[in-house]
Amino acid sequence: MYNIASMWENKNISRIVDRKQIGLGWLKAITEWTTDKTVFHNPHTHRNLELIFCMKGSLAYEIDGYGTVTMASGTGMVIPPETQHVLKGEMDSPGERIGFHIVNPTSLRRKYAVFSQSDISSFYDTMLNAAAHPFHISATLLGSVKELVGIVRKTNPSSAELGLLRALCCTILYRVAGEIGKPPAPPKSHMMDEAIRFLQNNCGRKIDTEDLVRHMGYGRSQLFALFKKHTGLAINEYLVRFRIEMAQRLLSQNMPADEVAKKVGFSSSRYFKKVFIKYTGQTP
Repeated sequence: MYNIASMWENKNISRIVDRKQIGLGWLKAITEWTTDKTVFHNPHTHRNLELIFCMKGSLAYEIDGYGTVTMASGTGMVIPPETQHVLKGEMDSPGERIGFHIVNPTSLRRKYAVFSQSDISSFYDTMLNAAAHPFHISATLLGSVKELVGIVRKTNPSSAELGLLRALCCTILYRVAGEIGKPPAPPKSHMMDEAIRFLQNNCGRKIDTEDLVRHMGYGRSQLFALFKKHTGLAINEYLVRFRIEMAQRLLSQNMPADEVAKKVGFSSSRYFKKVFIKYTGQTP
């Protein structure tokens, strides 16, 4: 809608939709950050609660009183009002994120669209209590956020599109309050079983740890630690070992080595042979 980062405290903001356009008393602004290169990021605070959705890339925030908090693509997080925060190393890496700047309902005396002030207060408190704890963005919530982004990026949205924007804002707020308020699930083994299934089901194509991070919705360091605790292996090591085991089964069925290499996800027959010898002591 606008490219007016100079009006905001963060010069890296790509777009901002202000309160006047949004038309909801509880929401001061919607901001979008889109960067394709690493840029400087200043420590700063917001007067309002900030709800962040990490849509692409990964973020490591240093938040006063909370330490370093990592967000992966497909996760959200709340930063409390009047709390200084900055991306780790004061550098903003390539990526995309959306911010909701939510006003403390006790500071306003106005009618709230769709929700009552009591509803807004309840949502606000729920989010504040979960501050600095990343949460997984469900498929339903992600769909709403992506639809909202599509409108935010329009140069001249129609009045009907702005109406849809308001409806989406309310939908997103409601869904976030419901999802963020749930007690965090403990790192049970079945979660890592899903990580293993993903690697095994996709071993025949070019995948890496970032693909798994996006699929699981965990921060990188947390996922790496949980995976190693569950399997005893680093993610890349597990994937290579599984590919070699699968290759051995296929070779025992008289499949040509070149075809096996391609089937189990190796970039070339030469590299496959090198890795196979390393792990088995034999040529394929």
